[in-house]
Amino acid sequence: MKLLGLLMFAALLSACAAGQDTYPSLAMRPFESGSASITPAEPSAAPIRPATTAARLAELRAAAASANSAFSAREADAARLARAAAGRPFESDARAAAIVALADLDSTRAATAGTLATLDGLAAEAAGALSPDPAVIAAQGEVAALLARQDAAIARIWGAMGS
Repeated sequence: MKLLGLLMFAALLSACAAGQDTYPSLAMRPFESGSASITPAEPSAAPIRPATTAARLAELRAAAASANSAFSAREADAARLARAAAGRPFESDARAAAIVALADLDSTRAATAGTLATLDGLAAEAAGALSPDPAVIAAQGEVAALLARQDAAIARIWGAMGS
């Protein structure tokens, strides 16, 4: 039995041995010796800037201004209705009218938020191209300020109405 096991072991070992030509060479490769010719990398081209034209930014600024004007036109009415609903029961018509006016005000705010989202996308494209566009960033800040003012107005009106 020992002899059979020893023969099988020898047969298995001989299967692992192959010819000398199958092993990789241990000789130095050209890049290891330092004598390989090194070609300098080509200078990179100018950064690619996303196609955000001044006209497109003006269009987005105008859209934000228009949405802000619509918001301002509805804000006074919503504030008036909220003051009228203050202290009224939840089931009252005055409270229902104030909530509808606030919902309308919030949907008008969404137009400003949509413009900001578009500007955020343009800024992300510019950042992805490693070429931030100062004009996009400035417009983004302007629209974000409008949106913050609208958020504060909605919170103020909700506070005036009370819970």
